[in-house]
Amino acid sequence: MSILFIDTNFGLSIATVVDHEKNCFKSSNNSKLRQSETIASVVKEVLNKSNKSIDDISCLMVTNGPGNFTSIRVGISFALGLAKGINKPVYSLSSLEFLSFFDDKKLLKRKEIIALLPSRGNEFFIQAFCGKGKNLTGIEKINKTDIENKFSPDKFIISKSSLHNEYGLGNKYEIFDRTFEELSIIIASEILSKSDKVNRFKKINYFSDPSAEKVSSSWYMKKKS
Repeated sequence: MSILFIDTNFGLSIATVVDHEKNCFKSSNNSKLRQSETIASVVKEVLNKSNKSIDDISCLMVTNGPGNFTSIRVGISFALGLAKGINKPVYSLSSLEFLSFFDDKKLLKRKEIIALLPSRGNEFFIQAFCGKGKNLTGIEKINKTDIENKFSPDKFIISKSSLHNEYGLGNKYEIFDRTFEELSIIIASEILSKSDKVNRFKKINYFSDPSAEKVSSSWYMKKKS
């Protein structure tokens, strides 16, 4: 069983393949080309690296925002088309849910998690999760200066993508830089073990209007359940 992960939400086209032995292979493209021009070649490259054919893929996982509407649409549209072509299931998580997965049980007992993604200016997309992997809040858009007031450093750690620079939050928070490979392996392990957390993986519902605060229509947020 091999799982293909696709992401176009972190400013790049990224793909990983995790096999049944939890080996992870990654490909990405950080050129100035549009993601619509690179996603197919990135997926082809990661399949070559993993020595897999597309028929060896058991399911796909794609992130679905929040972030730039066009970038997210590229990743989801490609994943949906590919999954339909090979008749395999495709699932999605928000990029914030993706960042919430840890395999350090001691850490999760000690503090809750806030997953953080940059928006525009001094604003961030943010969502809080408890140690059991369930969300404590919905997706919010928040100013950097308000993060500490709402989420105490004594109670929360920050999970962020290693692809982004430091956010200038000082040294009050315990900050974890997460790689796409690390997260792919953790989530693949949940799928392979048929964990209850797999129930969190949502089959894709296509785009809906932004729901958290009033944001530009180019900044997609999934509809609140």
